[in-house]
Amino acid sequence: MSILHIHKLFVSSHEGWEEFARMQASSLKLFVFLVVPFSLIPPLMLEYAGHHIGAIMFPDTSGQAWSMAALFFLIAELITVPLMAWAIKSVANSKGIASDYHDAFMLAAAAPVPLWLSSLALFSGQIALIVAMVVLGVAGSVALIFRGAESILKVEENLVAFDIAYIVTALGLIAWALLVMLGLVPALA
Repeated sequence: MSILHIHKLFVSSHEGWEEFARMQASSLKLFVFLVVPFSLIPPLMLEYAGHHIGAIMFPDTSGQAWSMAALFFLIAELITVPLMAWAIKSVANSKGIASDYHDAFMLAAAAPVPLWLSSLALFSGQIALIVAMVVLGVAGSVALIFRGAESILKVEENLVAFDIAYIVTALGLIAWALLVMLGLVPALA
């Protein structure tokens, strides 16, 4: 799939997602080439922000504390994606949709990309911009979950796809809130 066609994943339930599915990448390949590179962005940004913005806002917090928080954040992210794939599969199966783990993993690997990219706003140091980018990241992830549920999980009814997206989004937001708290541990300590 070309990077120029990524926008299709957000607006179409078929065109972009069918191209994404045609790649026929294994879960391991998706993990190594999609999840790992993109999940490195937030911990690196946390490290950067901790040493720049964090040093100003929380002067008593050491740089090593931010580095450890970034490492734990990365580990938690890498664990969260397979867990979310399991959750997606379980939710889809509970709604009568026969899905396998690979399809659920494809959705779990693609859905957090907007959130991961939203962490780039930490370069700015502007709280309003950071919050706006996080809100856009959440909205993008919700759109990907909804569109992906229709296409990857082959859900034909919009209401069922919406229901799956709603439950998965709620679980994802809980996981994301826990990850954010993990990243803020040095500031809260």
